[in-house]
Amino acid sequence: MRASDADRDVAVGVLNAAFEDGRLDTLEHAERLERVLAAKTLADLPPLIADVVVSGPAAGPAPARSSHRPMRRVRNAAFVCWVALAALVNVIWAATWLPSGGGPAYYWPIWSMIGTFVPVLVFFLIDLIQSGGRPHPDLGHDTGGRRALESDRQRRERRRPGDR
Repeated sequence: MRASDADRDVAVGVLNAAFEDGRLDTLEHAERLERVLAAKTLADLPPLIADVVVSGPAAGPAPARSSHRPMRRVRNAAFVCWVALAALVNVIWAATWLPSGGGPAYYWPIWSMIGTFVPVLVFFLIDLIQSGGRPHPDLGHDTGGRRALESDRQRRERRRPGDR
């Protein structure tokens, strides 16, 4: 059976991982890569990688990723872009407002900030809905402080009037 580009890519990944681990020297790595890329059939590939042990992702299947991770990245990138745009339009507004004497001026950046915040808000809401309303652990929500306040309140409620 003929080897596909994907088959050769897997073999190249194994060889690169072995080279990074120090299991192959530069010359042997180059020779094997050349032979892998020139392989015509699947039978040509196993002898080139059979004696190499790979530690890491190339040795097995990739670990399962959270389905929320890509949305979280998009959400965070959208927020960073919004902050950058807001800073930029405010700098432009200040650069045009200060030379005019600093009197009352129309604050036009608010419109671009509101308009570009809508997609950011949509990404936050989608992420909140997908997570079932639970905060993500990587957002740094402080539940310890809330617990301390609740336990303090419970202690006060348990006190009897004559315990002062």
